[in-house]
Amino acid sequence: MGASYFISVPIAVHIFIPIFHRQEITSAYEYFELRFSRAVRLVASAIFILQMLLYMAVVLYAPALALNQVMGLSVWISIFVVGMVCTFYTALGGMKAVMWTDTFQMAIVYGGIIAIIVEGCRRVGGFGQMWEIAREKGRIQFDSYSPDPFQRHTYFTLLIGGCLTSLTVYASNQAMIQRYLSVKKLRDAQMAMYFALPGFFAILGLSCICGLVAFARYHDCDPQSTGFINKYDQILPFLVMDILGHLHGLPGLFVAALFSASLSTVSSGVNSLAAVCLRDFVQPAFMAVRKCEMSDRESIIVSKVLATFFGFVTIGMAFLADVLGSTVLQVSLSIFGMVGGPLLGLFILGMFFPWANDKGALAGSICALCLTTWIGIGAAMHPSAKRLPMDTSGCDWNTTVTTMATTAMSSMAPTNATVPASSGLLHLYRLSYLWYSGLAVSVTVLVGLAVSFLTGRTDPSTIDPKLMFPLADRLCCCLPAPLRYKLRCGVSFQKEEPRLALTQSTALLEKARLAEREYSLTFNSSFVPEKADVDDEKDSLTPSPAVVVRQTCV
Repeated sequence: MGASYFISVPIAVHIFIPIFHRQEITSAYEYFELRFSRAVRLVASAIFILQMLLYMAVVLYAPALALNQVMGLSVWISIFVVGMVCTFYTALGGMKAVMWTDTFQMAIVYGGIIAIIVEGCRRVGGFGQMWEIAREKGRIQFDSYSPDPFQRHTYFTLLIGGCLTSLTVYASNQAMIQRYLSVKKLRDAQMAMYFALPGFFAILGLSCICGLVAFARYHDCDPQSTGFINKYDQILPFLVMDILGHLHGLPGLFVAALFSASLSTVSSGVNSLAAVCLRDFVQPAFMAVRKCEMSDRESIIVSKVLATFFGFVTIGMAFLADVLGSTVLQVSLSIFGMVGGPLLGLFILGMFFPWANDKGALAGSICALCLTTWIGIGAAMHPSAKRLPMDTSGCDWNTTVTTMATTAMSSMAPTNATVPASSGLLHLYRLSYLWYSGLAVSVTVLVGLAVSFLTGRTDPSTIDPKLMFPLADRLCCCLPAPLRYKLRCGVSFQKEEPRLALTQSTALLEKARLAEREYSLTFNSSFVPEKADVDDEKDSLTPSPAVVVRQTCV
């Protein structure tokens, strides 16, 4: 899946980020009001709020599991404490606090992961021995090239499905887009993404190696089958206590790394939710009621209140995450596909298809959201993914896990239910979770275009070219100008041909030179304005009644 980042990041950098920067907007979903209508903007914002609340609840639940394994602390107490800390510094510090804490937290994350890999490889006999154990047990697979989307992980699923899933983050998620917009220059925002690309690949690679280390350590003694852990999400903290428990401070470093990753994600999510809700819901409602705009001070106060509110909602929803049967990673990626996929489809519909109208955008996004949510819930209720076999024949080693953690987990029964073969409609639930985003984008675009043509398509010549991506000019720049003009589908990206534009530029330059000469002659003369001329000049400085001035409530 790491290879998909090298496709999705350049797409986001050269297609989506320039369009967002040209609009000079705060909420990414203001684009939909400029392109379609206010109703589409509100629906998109509501979908984003739903997506982030579900995702942040899962992210907040993950470190609570780890703390329960390492320290025996209650999952519910952990959720409440972490959620309160994150809500507190996000509400007070805003975007600046989020950016700085993200920087320090990622340094802790890298340090914790590297410590686990180094000590884990040493315990299993080195990196080569770890890799050999994983290969013999069938955990290293490079030959699965089936295009079947119902196979959970294949080459095409990880590359194409992973690319579309990551685009739901980098191209349509306010939590990422607000980072692009916080950079003043477009080129700086693009370069920042390219500088971050190796980091994306590195963190994914290190996480995979961590998984291989855990498997090599427990390949002949499955902790879940023996009752030491209840969920496979707890295997990494179990590994930490096993191999690092005797080294004072290193288990704490792991806990700090895990909580840093969680806090980084939740803080940026809470901040983006506050920004979207303020910009798309609160400020327009305030304008409609008070007939004036909110002052900067009022906006800051409301933003802090909204951040606090969404923080508490996230804490509440995290208590419901315990009912999820899948791993945290799969649930997180499924949420981005199910709920983030329709948002990505809306942006693609608006930026690439000039005929789409607001009715088509609404119909396409709602149909995609309903379909993917139905499939996602059905897949959770009827799981079809079968785990690879685990072995317990080597369970004769003495673990160094603390008595507290062992006692807390030993009474929990493992779950090894046999999954029946699916048929008929249930077969649809076997769709790989990485294809949820691809399905959502396809449904949004196809249904959106169909409804747009049935209800009266948009005239491409009426669309602001700044809202569209000039696909023909970028990909077909070597074609003759008349053919490129036809491929623009009526959108006026360039109103004049290059030769005509050059002629007009020459004429404008000559006109500027004549104006400069007249200006010089005027001030070199002994011309003294008469009273009537002065009065005319004063009248010209008086603002026209048609000019609209931004007013804030007093």
